[in-house]
Amino acid sequence: MKSKQELRDLISHRAEEIKSHKDIELVMQKHYKLMFKLYLTKPLYFKVIFKANRFIIGTAVMTYFFTTENPTLRQVKDFCKTTGLISENTVDSFLLFIRVGGRMEVKKDPLDKRKLNYTVTSRAQDETRALINTMMIPYGMLHPDFDVSRCLKMENFNADYFRKYSEIILNQIYLFDMVPDCKEFIFRDAGHMMLMDLYIESIRQQNAVIEYNYLKASLKCGVSRSHIKRCLKAAEAGGLLRLDSANNTIVLHLTFMQMVLSYFSVYMAMVEYGLSGLPEMTQRPC
Repeated sequence: MKSKQELRDLISHRAEEIKSHKDIELVMQKHYKLMFKLYLTKPLYFKVIFKANRFIIGTAVMTYFFTTENPTLRQVKDFCKTTGLISENTVDSFLLFIRVGGRMEVKKDPLDKRKLNYTVTSRAQDETRALINTMMIPYGMLHPDFDVSRCLKMENFNADYFRKYSEIILNQIYLFDMVPDCKEFIFRDAGHMMLMDLYIESIRQQNAVIEYNYLKASLKCGVSRSHIKRCLKAAEAGGLLRLDSANNTIVLHLTFMQMVLSYFSVYMAMVEYGLSGLPEMTQRPC
């Protein structure tokens, strides 16, 4: 296993290469279309999972499930505690959320009744795979030799992916540490969709000054208009954009455009690292 610094350097290097690809905006648009289609199926779930602290919990659940024999809730909770980013109440409430939603089953360990073992249900595994697909399919646009169709048919895809991706999780390498300006978005519900929606709108309108329909955005992102406005106010305070109420437009600063491009490229590089764990696949070496 690579050290944390080695892995971080690798992801940074690959992100720079991805960011400079001639088709990067087409790749981002493809991801957005796939994500939007998936988002509409379960907006409540995906808006929750894409808040940074809950995303950490969710990936920890998957990591221990696929890398540990008889994984326990205590392992997940202890890991989340070591991050220093997530309160115990947040962990407990999110684990309850996914249990009630039929995404996790829990039972007492047969050898130690004090321990609670868990399994990730097929529902959660299917949703996770679909989420990865929103990045994996666009990844195939960057590397035509990557066999996307074969990956889509793999029965053990999640297990192979998370055995490799777990190195990122267990080393506590976080996207928001590598791209700090994204925090104004991804520490909020639906943050990923909000920042992607703004960027894609700038491409669609071919302008950094965009007309923005808050009602449509709230429907696309699964959150209220007031939630979006609070997020944008915080982003404005952080110098990423300017809200022009008089003209009902949003001025996206260069810092915002660069942040989203870096954010997406690092995210893609992390997914690529997980994909490198798939057997017999021709892809970029990690």
